Amino acid sequence: MLRWAEIYLNRLKNNYNSLKKFTGRKKIIAVVKANAYGHGSVPVSLFLERETDVDMFAVATIDEGKELREGGVKSPILVMSNPLIEGVDEVKELNLTPVVFDFESLEIAVKNGIGFHLKVDTGMGRLGFLPYQWESVLEKLDFSLLKGVMSHFADSDTDVEFTRYQYNMFIPLIKKVLSVKKVAVHIDNSGAVPLSLDGLLTHSRIGLALYGSKPYPDFPVPVEQVMEVKSKVIDVKTLPPDWGVSYGRTYITRKSEKIAVVAFGYADGFIRSLSNNWQVKINGCFAPVIGRICMDMTVVSVERIDTKVGDEVVITDRALTFDKMAEKAGTISYEIMCDISPRVKRIFFEREDGKILSRF
Repeated sequence: MLRWAEIYLNRLKNNYNSLKKFTGRKKIIAVVKANAYGHGSVPVSLFLERETDVDMFAVATIDEGKELREGGVKSPILVMSNPLIEGVDEVKELNLTPVVFDFESLEIAVKNGIGFHLKVDTGMGRLGFLPYQWESVLEKLDFSLLKGVMSHFADSDTDVEFTRYQYNMFIPLIKKVLSVKKVAVHIDNSGAVPLSLDGLLTHSRIGLALYGSKPYPDFPVPVEQVMEVKSKVIDVKTLPPDWGVSYGRTYITRKSEKIAVVAFGYADGFIRSLSNNWQVKINGCFAPVIGRICMDMTVVSVERIDTKVGDEVVITDRALTFDKMAEKAGTISYEIMCDISPRVKRIFFEREDGKILSRF
């Protein structure tokens, strides 16, 4: 096995418990869309269902909900961005809960007797009914089918003032709905957890922080990275002086230099902008990436490292975090997590020194 990701479920549980403590009395909606941010949606969901008091799971599409149901997940599953014009029969058959964000989907849900969560736009400018539409929505609602009302923060990681503005905009609608029926109410995400937006909210939707990535550097909730990505050295050699490394020859040796070729590239999720801009660990030592990252391989300098073919290479772990990697790459940790390729085998552990639980 040349490329794999180790998923430590004990860290996932610890993160869940830390986040739950900060949310106070609110229930947790675990966001497991995009294969649980690359971690494996079925194993992650089954573990959380067994080991925590998670209330429901959130996915993006009906197909993602179907995968969870076929994998044995029994809890409620919220489908957040799949218009009901697609897959009504599957939603009913799989007992999924769609998010309704347009009038056509609202009409379909009511016509087919499908329970749903209503989404409103309080400033995200994406999915959801806009404030001038809210009265019309309330007139068309079948409250017997309404299970929840939700919105989405646009900038909870950097703009506290606008986040509170969105929350305050949300309150009047919540009060109108709750005057008719008690339903789930949720808007806060990982970044908003420390803001303690209590009051009328019943749930927190947690994604990024659940997997141990911080929405912003001084995020006060203690979380640890759940996934460690690893590979192996497939070649070691010494290059002569003035020798180019990889495509485009963006790195030229100044003198004789020992290099190692690692079986991990951008097709595995090693984002190309980290070329000449990251380091891996081999035998406990840091080895800088040199030259451009290739589709299947990356070259690193091992001038002062005792290295041989077959040695383990750490691409990211609790020290070389996704957060640091994202900062170097000029992106967000979500993207890098989600980009870890399906050909990188996921191996699940229940604890640090535990036996392998399963492989995917």
